[in-house]
Amino acid sequence: MSDKRRELEELRQEIGKIDAQLLSSLERRGKLSKRIGELRKSFTMPPALPDRGQIEALVGKAAGEIPQAALREIFREIFATCFSLEQPVVVAYSGLDGGFAHAAARSRFGVAAEYLGAETVAAAIDEVNRQRASYAVVPFETRADGLLASTIAALAQSEAKIVGAFELVLNLQLATKASSLSEVEKVYAVAKDRAHCQRFLGTEMPGAQVLDVKTPLGACQLAAADPRAAALVHEGFTAEFSLETIKRNVRDDGDERVRFAIVGTRPSSRTGSDLTGLAFAVKDSPGALHEILRQFAERGVNLTKIQSRPTPGDDWQYLFFIEVEGHATDRPIIGAIEEVRRLSKFFKVLGSYQLT
Repeated sequence: MSDKRRELEELRQEIGKIDAQLLSSLERRGKLSKRIGELRKSFTMPPALPDRGQIEALVGKAAGEIPQAALREIFREIFATCFSLEQPVVVAYSGLDGGFAHAAARSRFGVAAEYLGAETVAAAIDEVNRQRASYAVVPFETRADGLLASTIAALAQSEAKIVGAFELVLNLQLATKASSLSEVEKVYAVAKDRAHCQRFLGTEMPGAQVLDVKTPLGACQLAAADPRAAALVHEGFTAEFSLETIKRNVRDDGDERVRFAIVGTRPSSRTGSDLTGLAFAVKDSPGALHEILRQFAERGVNLTKIQSRPTPGDDWQYLFFIEVEGHATDRPIIGAIEEVRRLSKFFKVLGSYQLT
């Protein structure tokens, strides 16, 4: 055996030992998480969300041998899985099984959590209100449409609060058990995903039959049962069906950047890097909006966002959404909230949250 072959074999053996150590450490972490769950059984409120700052602190200590983005994904899954071991978590999401909101929820709560699909944002949040879910994950803002009126309206009518927020860059993949595009004869997709991939399907798969399905998970199931079929799906669902991504990022318009809100009944704790979302409707008087915004300026509270959306059911009435730096329990924000509540026709604190 040559020196290089001997070194290669030794390196592989060393990696095998490290993998065994990783497994042992993960199992010990899981055991500790279960013990925490046993101690928390008497608690009636859902556990607080994992502190994503811990992940950033760990990534910051890395020597650089593994890309930081990859480390974040590894630790996110570890944190999410162990969080579910501490206390079984039911997470509602809006939209189709296997859709972007479902994928977003799994990216934060891991595969071990129980998931509950809902047709609309309001229905997903209602699952939290009715205590059938601990949290709901709903789309909050998109690059194309800005703030989503349906989400703001649902939050304004609910007692649940935004307790976390995160951004995801989303795209669709072509997943299959075939070894090449030329072997794929059928593509399963929901109508919306099919519409977003018309150019790709027409130019790179002109001979394939495109078949509509009700959900992306259904597309995966059908593709997994047919070696000459493929599914248009988010990559987070391919592994459980033993599908391989044969073509990545196939949306005609490229990546979709979406900001999701985590909605719960337990207000978030102050982290030092918080944002607070507020919704209000102004009174019909000159300078009403200016007077409201002045309350934040006078107290040194920085506004990071202000948008308006039509109020459902009210002709020519608008609901304003503002986002400010700080937590709802910070003294300057408390003072501003008291005054804005007095000056508004409608006012609601939507929640304080850390954007991760």
